[in-house]
Amino acid sequence: MDEPAERVRRRLVYAVEGPRAVVDDHVIHALSALRPLMDDIVVIVPDALEVAERQRLRRICDSIAEPAASVFQPTDYRDAIRQRADESGPAHEVILSGDSWFGPVSDFSAVINRMAEVPCAAWQLVENAHGHQPESFPGEGFPLLTAPWVWTVLREEALSSEVLDEFWVSSTERPHDAEYLLPRALRGAGLAVEFAFPASDFRSGDPLVFSARALLAAGCPVVGKAQFRLFPPYLDQHAVIGREMLARLDGHGFPTGLIRQSLARSVPPKALNTNAGMLDVLPLQARPDTSAVDSLTIVVILHVSEFVGLDEVLQAIRNVPAGYDLLVTVGDGMSAAQVQARLEERDDLGFGSLEVRVVPPGPGRDMSDFFVGCRDVLLNGGHDIVIKLHNRPSPRKTLNLRRYARRYQLDNLLGSRGYARNLLQMFVREPGLGLVFPPMVHIGFGTMGRGWAGLEGPSKRLLDKLGIRVPVDAVSPLAPYGGMWIARPDALRRMVEPRWRHADYRRGKRNRELAHVQERTVVLAAAEDGFHARTVLTPEHASISHTALQFKTDQVSMSVRGYPIDQIRFLHGAGAMGFGGPVALFRMYLRLNHFGVARRLLPIYYFARRGYGVVARARRVLSRGLRRGEDSE
Repeated sequence: MDEPAERVRRRLVYAVEGPRAVVDDHVIHALSALRPLMDDIVVIVPDALEVAERQRLRRICDSIAEPAASVFQPTDYRDAIRQRADESGPAHEVILSGDSWFGPVSDFSAVINRMAEVPCAAWQLVENAHGHQPESFPGEGFPLLTAPWVWTVLREEALSSEVLDEFWVSSTERPHDAEYLLPRALRGAGLAVEFAFPASDFRSGDPLVFSARALLAAGCPVVGKAQFRLFPPYLDQHAVIGREMLARLDGHGFPTGLIRQSLARSVPPKALNTNAGMLDVLPLQARPDTSAVDSLTIVVILHVSEFVGLDEVLQAIRNVPAGYDLLVTVGDGMSAAQVQARLEERDDLGFGSLEVRVVPPGPGRDMSDFFVGCRDVLLNGGHDIVIKLHNRPSPRKTLNLRRYARRYQLDNLLGSRGYARNLLQMFVREPGLGLVFPPMVHIGFGTMGRGWAGLEGPSKRLLDKLGIRVPVDAVSPLAPYGGMWIARPDALRRMVEPRWRHADYRRGKRNRELAHVQERTVVLAAAEDGFHARTVLTPEHASISHTALQFKTDQVSMSVRGYPIDQIRFLHGAGAMGFGGPVALFRMYLRLNHFGVARRLLPIYYFARRGYGVVARARRVLSRGLRRGEDSE
């Protein structure tokens, strides 16, 4: 009689990318699903991980290993393999994986059982025929990432081979590609390596990024995180549509909120908004599934600096479902009395309670009123949703521009009663949704390409102060420009909890610096706690915005050949043109054709630019003086 085959003992070594104090919920979900399939689970975590998070992991793993560095390196796998073998003995199979994938979307045991019948020394879940990561764009804020591996299984023959020890040493040269280089190293030593999903079956060298939908249809139980983390124009060139993939996962019953939470913490917000298609065009009529909105407790916080245009704001507030609390902030007692009387005279607003607060007037305007004057309301936990609105003067804008900017903000937040219900339903549907606001306004404004407005330094200082490690968008942040948004108070907590003072808004080199910085970093603060943001438009504003944006992009692209990604690289390589002039054009020529020379001449260019600016200002002053002289004559 044949003796029964020895049961395969499987050990999962799962790495968390780090450095972060918390573990994403998708990690817990994945490990919980894999627990029945594994005899032993070792989790590699960063040393910054909080005690409570370690306890969450210990409930589903057998051992926790800490790497030498604060972020993941491939050699962490080697150290964990050796340490666990000493503690618990050898395993027949060691699986090297980590938080670089979402899932399982389907039954992982089906793939494991299928590959158990394949004779080989090692196997990987999905083949990367290129042997390297997709193209990187470090100058645009998307460098190569050394991320945990997706799924590599080493059997006894590979685990005991000398080539594996040699590979760990050489992996330090290209740590970001180590997972893809391992099959070549093993095959070079005469060991057999197989793939559960070979690249040739999907007509792609990197199916996890470029053929994710086909992989899913073929039964692959995971979705790679990389397809959501790459430079958006690169994914655009290859028609990788993240929104489609998320819809597919929704159809499979996978909790996509886990994906958004993880991506919010690991992808620059504007890039995530693009890669995941997180702009929604909402209808003006309420959808039939918005009844749950009536159970939300809502507070509307309105800052009033002037009475001109206040009726437009109140018209928008009429669209908020009845029963909300209305809190109005004003700068003096006389204005408070006028606002109180004006609101009490109206019977069409539907608020359940009304409070008018007097806050000290200052450069912070609606932002200081909100984060300082209404701090107690935002932190008391009494509301599910906060709607931040304002009516503040814009003396530097033309009448037409003021009208459009105000309409753009109010229409796209509270365009109609049905529209407002549809927007609030998004918060019901997605518990991880933190903020909703219109996209960056670009009609009548020159914000695009310079959304940070020179505030990168103060913004970094604030992010460091608040302990925010979310990657930052390099060109323009995803932000509620204009200062109006709808949010979940918990998503604002990190920004609200510091005891800001009105005096803080008077500090800094620029007027209202802190207010501008908070406006540009509030999404990052929410993302650090796992909340994602969405942008919204009415159908009318989507038509206006898209056609204008497409025409402008077409005109800008006229002079540079290639895909948008080629145009972006060329223009970024040339550097900022500033206000033009011969000095700037000469510098751009040198950057493109003689970069080393351009760097050596940078100090000379700086003084030349300053000199050119002095001459230009002198010309303007002289010109104005001549005009005054002519007028006096």
